[in-house]
Amino acid sequence: MASWREQTLIDAPVRDVWALLEDPVRYPEWNPETVAVTGAPTEIEKGSTFTLTGRSPLGMTRTTEYRVEALEEPRELRMRCQASGFYSRWVLTSAQGRTFAEVELGVEPIGLQGRVAEALHTKRYLRRAAEETLDNLRAVMSGG
Repeated sequence: MASWREQTLIDAPVRDVWALLEDPVRYPEWNPETVAVTGAPTEIEKGSTFTLTGRSPLGMTRTTEYRVEALEEPRELRMRCQASGFYSRWVLTSAQGRTFAEVELGVEPIGLQGRVAEALHTKRYLRRAAEETLDNLRAVMSGG
């Protein structure tokens, strides 16, 4: 199982950062791998599903269903691709009016698609994706 964790401090309150995480339709604003999200409920909860079109490590786009596996507002959010097993886990902590954010990206393979995803999502790829995602999230929260 390949995975990578990355942390950063975001100059915004936890509630503001959480508002972006709990709204999958806004993911393309800050997640470089996400092209579009459809079918997301207005408020996600544990068990919610939505369709995400994203870029693969090879640069191709792919549309799959994601499920919210864990949600503890405004602290933790974990989502998983139902086709491959790719997942993201977010943990937010308040830090004197700012937010300490940790993201973990990884693959717990499901079937053949999962084994392919695991082979493509190397630690190097996951590290770069986590860094870019956090950089973009910081930029969006700072208005830049």
